[in-house]
Amino acid sequence: MINKSIKRTIGICLTLSWAITAISCAPTPATLIPQPPAGFLTYNDIVSNFSIPYPEDWEMIPKENIEFAVVGFWDRQQNIMLSYFVVMKAELPAEMDVEDYFEPERELFPGEYANYTPISTDTLILYGKKAIRHTWIFTLDGAAFKYIRQYIVNQKTIWVLEAGCHLESFDSYKNIYDTMMAGFRILS
Repeated sequence: MINKSIKRTIGICLTLSWAITAISCAPTPATLIPQPPAGFLTYNDIVSNFSIPYPEDWEMIPKENIEFAVVGFWDRQQNIMLSYFVVMKAELPAEMDVEDYFEPERELFPGEYANYTPISTDTLILYGKKAIRHTWIFTLDGAAFKYIRQYIVNQKTIWVLEAGCHLESFDSYKNIYDTMMAGFRILS
């Protein structure tokens, strides 16, 4: 008959063994990819190390249409692009704060967009990283558009998420853009 002290020691050892096994088998936080919300799928890019949710009824933009971006998605109906969302990525010469990156970028907007009108610029914290979200309106061939860009610096890499559509459609897409931008994850 095993005495009570030995039984208790065996029980403690087994409990510790199970706990250690559970901890060592759990995925690290950097590899966790959250489930997309209802109505969204997740795009995982293991080469560029990111994931992003996108609406299940949107299509991936053909690469020849977005050579400047890593990936893009659009809402197309009858071969007309109604709205789009792209992920861009570039290497920086040195580590920097997202605000240090954005300030000179902001100066370029008036020259790049006709009738550029800034709407808002907000600093956010997304999964522990500082981000800047800039919203603006501009015109192209007489039509008004509203765009959002979200900037995130991760060490020596800048990520730029851009979404836009005709001004009159923007409010109907805003929740989609917010979901995609909030769901963007850098995987490492």
